[in-house]
Amino acid sequence: MNTDRVLSDGWELKRIDPREKIDAAAYGQEKEDWIQVKSMPAQVHDILYDNGFLDEEYRLGWCENVLWVGEYDWLYRCHFRCEDEASGAGLLFEGLDTYADIYLNGKLVGEHDNFYLPQEVKVSGFLQKENILLIHFHRVSDFLEREKWNPEWDGAVQKCKVIRKPIHDFPPEVPDGGSNYQGAIPYFSPIGVYGKVHVKTWGEARIEEVLAKVTVDEANDGKVRLIIKGEGGNTALSYKLYAGQELVQEGALEEGQEPGAEWSIESSFTVAQPSLWYPRGFGKPFRYRLEIIAAQRGNIVDKWERQIGFKKVEMPSPLEFIINGKRVRLWGGSMDPLQGYTHCYCRDRAMRLFDMAENANMNTLRIWGEGIPQPDEFYEEADRRGILIWQEFFLGHGAYPDTERIADECRKEAAALVKRLMHRPSLLMWCGGNETIMGAEFAGKEPFGKDIPLKVFPQVVEELDPGRYYHPNSPWGGEWANDPRTGDYHTYDCVWQYPYQDYPQFISEHIRTAPPVMHSLKKIIKGSIWPEDENVSGWEAAAKQGLLSTYESPDCMPENWLQRSHRNANGQRKSGPYWEFYEPQGPEDMIYRFGAAYGQEIRRYGEQIRRGSRQPGESRRSKGYFSCKLLDTWPKVYCASIDFFQEGYIPYYSLVRLFQPVLLSFEKGESIRLWLVNDSDRDVEGTVTVSIYHLGEERNLRENQVDVRISQGGADMVFDLAEYQFFPKDCLLYAKFVEKNGDVCCSGVDYVDIERHLRYKEANLDVRLDGNYLVLKTDAFIRCVEIKGQSGEDEFGWLFSDNYFDLMPGEEKRVKILGNKDSGQLRIKGHYLQDEKVLSFTRKGL
Repeated sequence: MNTDRVLSDGWELKRIDPREKIDAAAYGQEKEDWIQVKSMPAQVHDILYDNGFLDEEYRLGWCENVLWVGEYDWLYRCHFRCEDEASGAGLLFEGLDTYADIYLNGKLVGEHDNFYLPQEVKVSGFLQKENILLIHFHRVSDFLEREKWNPEWDGAVQKCKVIRKPIHDFPPEVPDGGSNYQGAIPYFSPIGVYGKVHVKTWGEARIEEVLAKVTVDEANDGKVRLIIKGEGGNTALSYKLYAGQELVQEGALEEGQEPGAEWSIESSFTVAQPSLWYPRGFGKPFRYRLEIIAAQRGNIVDKWERQIGFKKVEMPSPLEFIINGKRVRLWGGSMDPLQGYTHCYCRDRAMRLFDMAENANMNTLRIWGEGIPQPDEFYEEADRRGILIWQEFFLGHGAYPDTERIADECRKEAAALVKRLMHRPSLLMWCGGNETIMGAEFAGKEPFGKDIPLKVFPQVVEELDPGRYYHPNSPWGGEWANDPRTGDYHTYDCVWQYPYQDYPQFISEHIRTAPPVMHSLKKIIKGSIWPEDENVSGWEAAAKQGLLSTYESPDCMPENWLQRSHRNANGQRKSGPYWEFYEPQGPEDMIYRFGAAYGQEIRRYGEQIRRGSRQPGESRRSKGYFSCKLLDTWPKVYCASIDFFQEGYIPYYSLVRLFQPVLLSFEKGESIRLWLVNDSDRDVEGTVTVSIYHLGEERNLRENQVDVRISQGGADMVFDLAEYQFFPKDCLLYAKFVEKNGDVCCSGVDYVDIERHLRYKEANLDVRLDGNYLVLKTDAFIRCVEIKGQSGEDEFGWLFSDNYFDLMPGEEKRVKILGNKDSGQLRIKGHYLQDEKVLSFTRKGL
């Protein structure tokens, strides 16, 4: 039987001065100055950190003291045994960053120069029982200087784009150089092994590659089309399809060719009326296990095995998806790399992200074109959970070198990614990168390299994965790249003036900025959390320190907070309407002010595009909405709804409520109108109660009930408050939808006036534990109930089904306690209340 072994043990690391070539045989035997590697894959900084050579500071984004790592070459060495007697052997490198020479037993067997490409090296004849694998990583800056540069690109193309490595790995101080947009100060440039390293052996025959195209036809039968490549004659190929442990279907495919020959076959089979894979919120993401088996003389010699799923995708217009007969709008986030201090996959961080995405009712993740390739394990989790994937190829903001070499590298990258992911049920669509065309338009420059997203990538998709939607770039469509009317749209409205932005077809980036929660902020800034001046009031102190936004001083936070923002991207200007909230009296108020403003903008714009326009000629309803950024790669005071420590603040929990499948929303225009939006998997029917609640008098002034029915994927106005003629502005708007079976489906609170004009009374908040739930009630309205958890001294790792929510009198709110903490103290307080409730919590059951 052929073998595939991951080399996870026996690794060492050594620093050397930069050089073109090494004496691999000598380094293979050398014993001095090698650092033991505790686990693989691991990049150089990871190994140095694990061995105490680097401290925690660089992982928090303060990277000045680790820049020296990039001034050297680095050697990885692995000793491994191979007992197998094999006709053939190969080494597979899932991720190398970036320029590397590969030696086996002193012989050069491969060279690598593309971060995004895996590499397989055949080593038949080089493999022995005792082996030494040596990888020589070269200093990247040497290659940056060597690559050819066209003077026509000056001012239009970042110089780092001549290298196929993430642009955020380069120093920003280089003219037209890389970007520290993700948050490293001053920058961070990883190097080393970031993916698994395999040693493979095979006998007379093997399966080298399988491409599996899985579709559903008009009769709802499943189709599996296969292209199988391998080597070795007299090889019988067959397949087996399992549902769980049950064998559902099996059959023969084809015979191989002559002994030793390389071969390629195309075959297919049909699965009658298979169970379908549904996106999250629309049904079970059912999967089958597909095995492709190679046998010789009745003996199995190789096997290829993957999980697949059947889904029927229709697209009446671009980005309008009907999946298995259900209209599915895409709610999710634009996903940066999980962390910046390493390009290695961190499973715990990924699982926490998936948990938070599910909790926020998201059904889609956009894999950002300026990010990094995710391993199979990531997509396996998306498949399992029913999370759709908007997958971008790896192009970033602005123009690229228009050379055949770069185009060819991008072609190879795209082909490798398509082959690896095309069988996955979570894969919804391909996209040609992030802001490549729009970035050139912003700069007023020639969009050099535009043929890569407009010609190269679509050719790859059409050849390998025909029928899957390819979107040329994000954003793309209309008269200009970021035209809101067609294609997708990035909300740069806080720094650019756009027409037609109220009801865009699809929002693939909605961005505002705010600090993270207090316990996260304290870990990422240097100096005092708040400038102190005991002689003046909080407002005057803020003004004196230049913290309030004025024409002369646009910076609206303390300087050490803004140090973790991104001023080149106008981070301080991308906030929500913080001026609608009370002036801060301390850091907690400042964090709340910006967080609440960000949350308000999420709600305002998100609900607006979910309702859609009633005006002729405008988009009825947007087809999707992605938060940007979904997460912080480095600690930052910027736009992520999930911070670097994977904590959620008001913006995150605003998304939780925005993305609930059935939504009540007040449209505030010439009149206030109540809408019911149904993006669930079924029609809904029941009764909506709408009321006007007076804050000062703590009572309903008016109340009405309306019977409603909204079809799946629909939205409609259910009540016009013009019927009330007029009422005081210090009132709340409240609505509740109860389905015919008596279940409360959803509710919502909104405001007529801005928050700083309203006065909030004290209230009696009643809180109790019911298993793993908090149950909350109040006798008067409470603005922004905050739940904090603490286990010992640790405030991190808690997660709640909802948080930072308004609580109406007479309403019982149940909040599930999630996260990774099994016990601790819970503190519950309304933002304007004096007292907080404290409960001791111990998790019940599993």
